[in-house]
Amino acid sequence: MRVRQIDKVLDLFEVYAREKTSLTLTALSKALGIPKSSTFNVIETLVARGFLYETKPRGGYYPTARLLDLSRSMMEGDPLVQRVHGELAALAAVTGETAVLSVRDQLDVVYVDVVESTAPIRYFAKVGERRAIHTTSSGKAILTAYDTKEREDILRSLSYAPIQPATKMNAGELAEDLDRSIERGWCEDRSESTPDVMGLGVPIRSGDRRFGLALAGPLYRMQGNLDTLVGHLLAAAERVENLIRS
Repeated sequence: MRVRQIDKVLDLFEVYAREKTSLTLTALSKALGIPKSSTFNVIETLVARGFLYETKPRGGYYPTARLLDLSRSMMEGDPLVQRVHGELAALAAVTGETAVLSVRDQLDVVYVDVVESTAPIRYFAKVGERRAIHTTSSGKAILTAYDTKEREDILRSLSYAPIQPATKMNAGELAEDLDRSIERGWCEDRSESTPDVMGLGVPIRSGDRRFGLALAGPLYRMQGNLDTLVGHLLAAAERVENLIRS
């Protein structure tokens, strides 16, 4: 049996993930579809536990980093992530670039494992970081793991904010990019999330879970070594999937 109060707390965090702005008691009450009195009780509990804070008097509430910190700690103990970490380390070592494992969280991807390159000029990333799903190679890889109908529904829900000049700006443009990615077997991000950074990504499936395995590094270095990097990435993805199935 589902617990309604827990449902509403989870709904609240999903609202923030979607809106990405502080919200007043009235706005949250409307978004959650519950009375202000009930919404106030939820807010007060989360504030007391350190999960929400009031941005300014009567200016609304926004999540703190506490949930992110707890998520990072939990993901460090995820048995699946622990099993494949060695493959990320090997991929980073053989390519000289940063290896990233991501999962989808609503309209974003969250990095659940990262092994940074040792090169002086490299892509910096940390476990728990979030990126808009349509701007990164790992996010695109996750999108290609959905069937056509599910993928179309997700693409219609995205905001397509102009994060970088190269960011895909609408569902049609992104759909064409994903179709090309599916045909060739890997996805790419050319400075769509971070300036002068290139990403290469492939999908990983584990039951109903979908991951994106990616390499990221300076655009100037990666685009000149594309075939080799893709080869290493695809081989690593195959090994990871075999690990998951074993």
